[in-house]
Amino acid sequence: MEATPQPSPPHNTQRGFFESLMDTRFDSLITPKLIRFLYIVSMILLAIGVIAVIIAGFADKAGTGVLTLILAPLGALIYLIVIRLYLELIVVAFKIRDAAEEIADNTRPRIS
Repeated sequence: MEATPQPSPPHNTQRGFFESLMDTRFDSLITPKLIRFLYIVSMILLAIGVIAVIIAGFADKAGTGVLTLILAPLGALIYLIVIRLYLELIVVAFKIRDAAEEIADNTRPRIS
């Protein structure tokens, strides 16, 4: 009679931010937890920057103000798209790491 290997229970690697921050073995990463925060901060900073540029444009001349009223949001949109692409690349890199770790866990021989 052969003993069937019991599947190992999934280990819970979800840790809090500060617990991950103090992890000196780097088993738990904090960058994926910061991505959403960085994206929100970048949107807020871009919005403040657009408003400042538009105000500065109207402070100079009315024509400059109208031009910046049209071009500043377009520039901010382009910056936001670039920021989003960069942050998505970071997230994809971490998802690849997680998938590779899962594959490595699944291909290790089980010791009974």
